[in-house]
Amino acid sequence: MTSDNVPAVLPGSDPALRGEYVVLSAHLDHLGIGGAVGADRIYNGAMDNASGIASLIETAAALARAPEKPKRSVLFVAVTAEEKGLLGSRYFATHPTVPPPAIVANINMDMFLPLFPMKSVMVFGLDESDLGAAVRQAAAAMGLAVQGDPEPLRNRFIRSDQYSFVRQGVPALAMKVGYAPDSPDAATHAAWTKERYHAPADDLQQPIDRTAVATFDDLLVRLTTAVANLPQRPRWNATSFFQRFAATR
Repeated sequence: MTSDNVPAVLPGSDPALRGEYVVLSAHLDHLGIGGAVGADRIYNGAMDNASGIASLIETAAALARAPEKPKRSVLFVAVTAEEKGLLGSRYFATHPTVPPPAIVANINMDMFLPLFPMKSVMVFGLDESDLGAAVRQAAAAMGLAVQGDPEPLRNRFIRSDQYSFVRQGVPALAMKVGYAPDSPDAATHAAWTKERYHAPADDLQQPIDRTAVATFDDLLVRLTTAVANLPQRPRWNATSFFQRFAATR
């Protein structure tokens, strides 16, 4: 079976920086038809990851409409076969449509879960590179708190498509709607994971907080613009385990 990655590019506005690229990614696949749960065998993937693809499209449209375009180019990539082991992003990261050294950062959207009002943003890879400072600044301008991964032992930073870019030495992060530990929102998140993750119930009938979606997309636009306008390309922090991949670039 053949399945394609789908890339698109918004050229940068700065003659000196437009040859560098910020990559926004989201995976377009899900599980398809699987084992029946009740009478339902269709695994819809509304949150995982139609939500990420929708945000990718909305961010591209917003940046294209903006009166001032980002200085660096922005590469929007809908990648395939994430559920098969990050296959689409792995191929793109090793065979990009632009020169590999020109990719300066990756921001990935995978199942960001707008299940309740967005008061904070959860960031995987928050303290690994100076992208953490960029997301903190963008979130602060919106009155949003910033939190790292509350469950680091699950190693979620290396379990979605951002890791394909990390392995090529590219600073990266992934974001979700945040929640406070032991809060009602945390309970909602846990219930969703138990009842809807990789299940037919991840469909359009589930409750979605549309204001959280709008807030998340606004943050994406602000963050992408900020990273694309940085005077220096993003760098791994010296203390980061993943800094070792930078030597391969």
